[in-house]
Amino acid sequence: MTNSQQRGADYILKPAEIKKLVWACDNPRDRCIIKLFAYTGIRREELQQLDIQDLDFERNRIYIREGKGDKSRIIPVAQSVMADLKFLISGRQKGSVFLSQKGGRIALTHINWIVRKVGDRAGVKNPNPRRKAINPHLFRHSFSRNALNAGMDIRRVSQMLGHASIKTTVDVYGTPSVDDTQQDYEQKIEGMYG
Repeated sequence: MTNSQQRGADYILKPAEIKKLVWACDNPRDRCIIKLFAYTGIRREELQQLDIQDLDFERNRIYIREGKGDKSRIIPVAQSVMADLKFLISGRQKGSVFLSQKGGRIALTHINWIVRKVGDRAGVKNPNPRRKAINPHLFRHSFSRNALNAGMDIRRVSQMLGHASIKTTVDVYGTPSVDDTQQDYEQKIEGMYG
């Protein structure tokens, strides 16, 4: 892992910002895209390749076929997200979940555009000063950090992200961000000697 990857993982969207993004969506497709990124941490390419038969509405799960490294996995998804997906596909039985205007699979560049558009509408900026707009990968970092901060087991986060090894998850997300360390320090150490 490079230093730039580590630094990028330190910048996340806070849960309140993610709520603002969800509320800023003006159509069901965009809402499903933002919620899937936020609630699961899936990669942009995985979202693009999601087919209707990959949605398990009974168990509230999605099946990622051939994610990075050709690894497949099953991811739990919040019931509210699954309800939004069910509404989005509205009776379609097969094909891509996310369609282009011409009825084909949505393009990766269009997913980027949707995320940027929703961020602009919500007034949510990328917390990384080297980036102007939010992007799909920011949601992956945000999901990971927010899940760990909420107390989710790092092995389960690693499994959801589709990392080949828990070491990858620990290397990128297992250590707290500098801001979290500072806050913890101020609360616990500074007060200890004061």
